[in-house]
Amino acid sequence: MSTSGDKELISVVAGADLSAAQFKCITVGGTIAADNATAIGVLLNKPQSGENASVAYAGHMKAYAGAAIAAGAEVVNTTSGYIITNATSVSGIIGKALTAASSGALCEFVGNFSTARNSHSIGII
Repeated sequence: MSTSGDKELISVVAGADLSAAQFKCITVGGTIAADNATAIGVLLNKPQSGENASVAYAGHMKAYAGAAIAAGAEVVNTTSGYIITNATSVSGIIGKALTAASSGALCEFVGNFSTARNSHSIGII
């Protein structure tokens, strides 16, 4: 069973129907995030377009894994709002997995989207 703990929250207006996107990464525009550059946090509720989306951006969170993740692995956001193990070792790290998860399963992690950097923001090409 996946849990989550203390976290920092913000609210954004859902820019699309997110009723099936709970625990996926989303953008400031209230849509599913496609990469680290656009992700602001993990969606906690199931809003319809135009409704308030509750978003966790820092702390103890959970999100759906897009591939197998080992406990202790650094994680990043990938397509369709999933998190995966960081393969570049430098860019876009949003946190560290607290539990292992298989693809499609919920993964607990501790993270901070506000401090994540993508490769172009730190000068790596």
